[in-house]
Order: sequence, then C-alpha cells, then structure tokens
Amino acid sequence: MHPRDLTPVELADLLDAAHRQDRGLSREGPDLELRGELADFLGCHPDVQAEAWAAWQELMTEGGDIEEDEAEYWLDVEFVEPCPQ
Repeated sequence: MHPRDLTPVELADLLDAAHRQDRGLSREGPDLELRGELADFLGCHPDVQAEAWAAWQELMTEGGDIEEDEAEYWLDVEFVEPCPQ
C-alpha cells in the first residue's frame, strides 16, 4: 500500500517502526522500498507530514521510550527527502 493511502495514525506507526529500526531498538521496520516511498511522500506533502508527526507524538506519549526532540530531528533531517522541484 502506498503512503498516500494511509491515515496519519498508520503513517505514524510506520515512522515509529522505521525510527526504532534506525536506532537499533528493533530489527523490524518497513522495507527499503516502502521507506523510500514514505520519505518522498512526506517530503512532498508537508501538511501530511505534520499530521503524521502529531499522531506519532501521541504514540510517543503512550510508549514513553523515545525522546520527542530526537525523533523530530530524525524525521525532519535524516528521514524525509526534499520534494524534487
């Protein structure tokens, strides 16, 4: 399923899984193809990225094991790809 077909909560779940995988907190996460689609999609749709970020923040408050500032940096700088012009 392409990221455009997912709800903000579903996107947040994917972001959480990708972040945990990148940080070595989990071995499971989205495959490379889905990660690329997600990064590109969010880079081209900042409004959707903001909705997914808000949903992910809710997940973080429930789990409590991820630092919000670090996750936001990862999302904005390390994960999301700028939209090609």
